[in-house]
Formats: sequence, structure tokens, C-alpha cells
Amino acid sequence: DFEMDTMIGADQSEAILTVTERKTNLVMIGELPRGRDSKGLAYSYNGSENFKKGYRFGFFPSVALGWVISNESFMQGMNPWLSFLKLRGSYGLVGNDNLGGRRFAYVSTVNWTGGYQWGYQGDYWRDGLVEGDFGIPDLTWETATKANVGAEIGLFSKFMLQVDLFKEHRKDIFMQRKTIPELAGFQQAPWANFGKVDNKGIDISATYDHQLTRDLALSFRGNFTFARNRIVEYDESDGIKNSPRSLTGHSLNKYYALIADGLFSFDDFEDPDRGILKEGIPQHTFGEVRPGDIKYVDVNEDGRVDAFDMIPYGKPYIPEIIYGFGVSTKYRKVDFSLFFQGADSYSKMVNGNYFIPGSGGGGNGNIYANVDDRWTPENPSSDVFWPRLYNGSNSNNRLYSTWWLKDAAFLRLKNLELGYTLPEKWQRNAMMRNARLFFRGTNLFTWAAFDMWDPELDTTNGLRYPQQKIYTFGVEITF
Repeated sequence: DFEMDTMIGADQSEAILTVTERKTNLVMIGELPRGRDSKGLAYSYNGSENFKKGYRFGFFPSVALGWVISNESFMQGMNPWLSFLKLRGSYGLVGNDNLGGRRFAYVSTVNWTGGYQWGYQGDYWRDGLVEGDFGIPDLTWETATKANVGAEIGLFSKFMLQVDLFKEHRKDIFMQRKTIPELAGFQQAPWANFGKVDNKGIDISATYDHQLTRDLALSFRGNFTFARNRIVEYDESDGIKNSPRSLTGHSLNKYYALIADGLFSFDDFEDPDRGILKEGIPQHTFGEVRPGDIKYVDVNEDGRVDAFDMIPYGKPYIPEIIYGFGVSTKYRKVDFSLFFQGADSYSKMVNGNYFIPGSGGGGNGNIYANVDDRWTPENPSSDVFWPRLYNGSNSNNRLYSTWWLKDAAFLRLKNLELGYTLPEKWQRNAMMRNARLFFRGTNLFTWAAFDMWDPELDTTNGLRYPQQKIYTFGVEITF
């Protein structure tokens, strides 16, 4: 039970050693003298109480290199148009010891059961204990290998472009096992260093600034990021891994859903009033179905539609593409700017009480329903938004399915500003400087295929306070 701090200095390198009762860190950072190129090296040796002795420490080095090519003598002839060129790259490891808030994962725990009851009518009762978390002695650090290569390019001293390609391989991810036999008797599935995930993408940013004339200036800025992950290893049984239900090979953030095949028609039933389907149509097991209810695909072709037909499907629910662009200009005393932001390659599952009719909200479950865009016996079409409306519980229609999976891509006019700077003569007479009138708008317009609510809101049923449109008129005065 001790604590010690030591600092060691040597040239431009510095080592910091910290030893405490709970955690040990050794961090060293070194850097070579800077010139036309630069090099950096960092490495850390971390320890965590969450792991057993012998597994507590991890070594995580990294290195970064950069070369400003435009400063080299052989590039001087290009300077009139190539004002800046830099290549850079980095490679390293990082570690994670967060087990979702759990500590001492190598120690088994015992929990209270709330009591045991026995007897003919259960009238005998005693307090009792039961096995809790199963201690994993060899659990250790989750690690990620990160690599990045990039370039910075400047043209004519007006245009600057930055491009980065990145890749990450994360392994030994903490996860609870999914394939432990029930005969093992675990009350809670044990943890393990099991999962592996790859992530890669590109990040681009660009700026342009130019004084076109004495009175007119123009600038542009934009950014674009694409990132996609893929599950390399996940604790699934061999039967699932070889089926469409497997998560391996898919994105972490995809929905698990049924595949909708339109709506049931009267022709699908032997007896529509009793819900008896014709022979050859898979039996739907989530509740009674009638004409107008959602019809699902029997993915595993066992003659039944059940939980075993749910598969990872569609775009992830976290955007793979984030972008933005804007322009600003100034002509004499008038300035104007606007900025757009957007997201693409992602989806939303609309679901939940008070949204889907029959989802558990009772009659209130129909509050979103547009009576002109629904299935009815008079309009028995599958080209509608709503299946048949039902004032009660309809288990079949409220499931996660492609029927409710919507494209959430959007483009938003995030900011717009128009300003006017008062003439200098007026300002001098009033003992002011930089006096400016302006109008500013925020979240003014949104373009999206899904328009029931703001697609940027993290909600499945729209019951969340929306983003506000803000209009501001103001005066900026400096004395």
C-alpha cells in the first residue's frame, strides 16, 4: 500500500513512472530534432487492477513520421503552384481495460438470491446465495492496432487539402460468451477476450481562400469522413456462423430484423376471418394474422416464421458517412456565409409504443397513422406506409423488420449568416469600430427521405424534443 512518483529527464525524452496501489503506468515520449522532417515515438506500459497478477500489464508503443517535401531543395521550382506538401503516417497500439464498470474480473462473486421457497404451497422460505459473475483468471487487455497515412497539399497559397486513410484492428474484445452450454450451470455468462473487429475509412478536409478583387473575397470549406467496421470474430455457434443469421462479417451497428414481403392479401388465406393461411405459405408464429398484416420471408425455409428468421440487414444505425460544406463571401460592407451538414449510409428502425398501431399503446398507438396512407379492405395495397390499423395488441406488426427500416440520410442547412458593417465615417462619429448588423439562422432547412421527425434525433418513435430553428438579429459593436 504505497505510492511513488519519479521523473527522469534525458535530452528531449522524458519518462514518468507512477506506482500506486490500484494502477501502474510507465509512459515515455521521445522526439527527434525537427527540421524538414519530424519523427515521434511514444510507448506506455500500463497496469490495471481488473486483471489478475501476471495479466495486468500491457505494452503499447506507437510511432509517427512526417516529411515536409515542399521544403526540400529539389521542390523549389514548383513553389509558384505547389505551396505546401507534407506526407505523414503513424502506427501504434492502444489498450482498453474497461469491462463495462465491472472491477476485479478475475474474482468470482456470490449474490443473494432473494430467498428460496419450498413446500406444497411454497410456504417455507429462507435467505440464500447463488453464484454471480464467474472469475476469469486469464482475462487481459483489449488492444487495438491503429495505422494512418495522410497528406497535406497546398496549391497557389489559396487551396489546402488534407487526406487521411486509417485502419484499425481491434482484438481480444471483452464480451460475454454466447455459446456456453446450459449444462455448465452459469447464472451469468462468463466474460472472455474473444471478439475481433476491423475498422477502416478515409477523412478529407479542404479549404479555399481567395481575394478575387479589392472589394470581393471568397472562401470555401468542406469535410468528408467515411468509416466502415466489420466483425471478424464473434462468439456464435457453428450453426449460426454458416447461416444468414450470423453477425460475423457484418457491421457492428446493423439491425437484427425480419425481411418483410409486403402485406397479407385475402388470397393468402383459406379463411381470412379465422386467420387460416393457405397451404404453402409459412406459418407466422408471432400472433394471429389477418389480411393487411405484415408478411415475412421464411429465411431458413422451415415452413415457419419465427425468431430464427431474423437476420442482420440493411445499413447500420450509426452513419458511415459524415460530411459538411460551406461558403462565405464579403463584398465591401456586406458579408454572407452558410454551412451545410449531412449524413448518409445509415438507417433508422421506426418502432415502439405510441408509434406502431397495436404496439402496446392501445388506441394511442394510432396517433401517427395517416388514414390516407394505410391498408384497408377497400385499398388492399402493399404500397402504403401503414399496415391495417388495429385498436389492440398486434404482435406481428410491431416487430423489427424491413417494413419499418427507413433511410435516414439527410442534408441540413445548419447555419446561415448575413451581415452589414457600418461605414467607417459613421463609426468614427459614434466613437465605435467594427460595428456590424447581422441576421443569423440555425437549422433552417432539412432535406431527407424520412420526414416524420428530424432524422438526426436518436429515437425510434419520435417522442423526443426536436431540434429548434433559431433566428437571431443582432448588433456587434466594439468601442
